[in-house]
Amino acid sequence: MRFLRWVHDPKFYGYVFRKNATDMKGGGGCFDEACGMMKAFDKRVTYTKQPMFLKFPNGASLSFIGMDGSQGKNAIQGKQISAAMVDEATHLTLDEVEWIISRLRTQAKEVDGSPMKPSIWLTCNPERDSFIYDWIKDYYLYPKGTVVDGELVEGRPIPERNGDYRYYLKMGSDMIWSNSEEELIKTYQHLFPLDKDGKTKCKPVKFQFIGATCRDNPPLLEADPTYEAKLLNLGRIDRERLYWGNWEAQQEDAGYFKRHWTPTESIVKLTENDPIVRRVRAWDLAATLPSESNADPDYTAGVLIAKTRSGRYIIEDVIHGRWRSGELENMLVEQVRLDRQTYGSMVDNYLPQEPASAGKLLRQVFAKLFASHGLPIKFYKVGSRNSKLDKFKPFASSAENELISCVRADWNEVYFTELERFTGSRCKFHDDLVDGTSEAYNLLATTKELPKLNAKLLVMS
Repeated sequence: MRFLRWVHDPKFYGYVFRKNATDMKGGGGCFDEACGMMKAFDKRVTYTKQPMFLKFPNGASLSFIGMDGSQGKNAIQGKQISAAMVDEATHLTLDEVEWIISRLRTQAKEVDGSPMKPSIWLTCNPERDSFIYDWIKDYYLYPKGTVVDGELVEGRPIPERNGDYRYYLKMGSDMIWSNSEEELIKTYQHLFPLDKDGKTKCKPVKFQFIGATCRDNPPLLEADPTYEAKLLNLGRIDRERLYWGNWEAQQEDAGYFKRHWTPTESIVKLTENDPIVRRVRAWDLAATLPSESNADPDYTAGVLIAKTRSGRYIIEDVIHGRWRSGELENMLVEQVRLDRQTYGSMVDNYLPQEPASAGKLLRQVFAKLFASHGLPIKFYKVGSRNSKLDKFKPFASSAENELISCVRADWNEVYFTELERFTGSRCKFHDDLVDGTSEAYNLLATTKELPKLNAKLLVMS
């Protein structure tokens, strides 16, 4: 119904998106519902089912499109989208939603004749493994461990902040957030050029999160007085998600790693009675920056794990970022040099060697690069028969059996989140930190070091 704010203008083009177009069709689907609503608003509205398209008498229109795969993106290439609604938005990828946002532009006007501001609204149930969670977690949701009136409320929307406006801008693949538009413009004024009148030509994106529960739908509760009780009788996870709107709730058996298995502490506390005997940093490499054609490429990850005298393991440091090829080489050289300066000969850096001749050639290139700087480098082979999951399971098992700890650092949240999301199957989430962790752990756990012997001079006569 929100589209009705603008359908008075013949230049208004509204769009409704879902992951799969087939989910919109048939009785009870959003297209069928929309047809009934719009015909009730104006009997002269016409529609077609293939494509799914609604047209108002003055020319304003609504289109319904599935975004699954490149076909969905191609369908709106070059289009002007005045306003967009995304149904079940957590089913879409960040790349797909950002592509829709990039198409938001219009010549339509408000009822008072002022220019319309194109907008997008996304509807969904809470889903922690969604990019939307990353957008809202730091401001709109109760932090982990929050207790209110004796009840654990972590992950639920904070009532006092529900509906607040925030602002963001994109720097590379990072989103910079603020509660003040003026603050963002002032802090990053080089990104906001001024016109001849001294005003900014562009502004940060305005964002609003509105958390809702069944209590916000009185007609539903009136039609079915038992609906609230049905939600309260669900299992804990579904009850938290669907009744309380909890974004942190997830099945305990999801994934192969749980962050509570791996306590965080200072390195001094972790090693005071159990010194480190060896360190390995394993790298998983990528050399692509975000672009319009690939908004979320892989990361380069370097995970440093130490092994103690008693056989415990400590995750000491994580490098995680995106660099172009030349920048990547410089970063690797500087990091290996820093590791050697910090830990001496007790640390080994390993780079991946891909199979076939291309992998051998790249190994030679890197070997010569590090040799020219007087730095040692080692390689591990990738592309074996073992899957990513097979490689990760030994680390996960050791973590569950309390053999692994982690240094407390600002990268902990990103690191643990990726490890918890890893299920072993191909999905929309990155696994660069998973790969780096698996390789570093397995190299430490399975590589046998030569014993250090006291040198003796043997004289044969």
